Amino acid sequence: MSNENDDISDEDMEKASQAYLTFVYRFGEYVKEMDPQLWNKAREYAADFTKIPGVKVELVDNDEEDELNGGNTKASGAD
Repeated sequence: MSNENDDISDEDMEKASQAYLTFVYRFGEYVKEMDPQLWNKAREYAADFTKIPGVKVELVDNDEEDELNGGNTKASGAD
């Protein structure tokens, strides 16, 4: 069984993954700023979006984490 990604080098795959994650993060920030209600709906929707067994997507809101942790937050998700 052939995978369409077989011809992509590990380096190119890593670059593509980094680009995608950067896009998701920045897009999430834009949506959160422009429409907070949509951001909250998207966070709920994303939890079950992948449909891949054992994989759960959780969009972390760094602003909420900041309040809970007293300002010590690690960047993660597509916040």
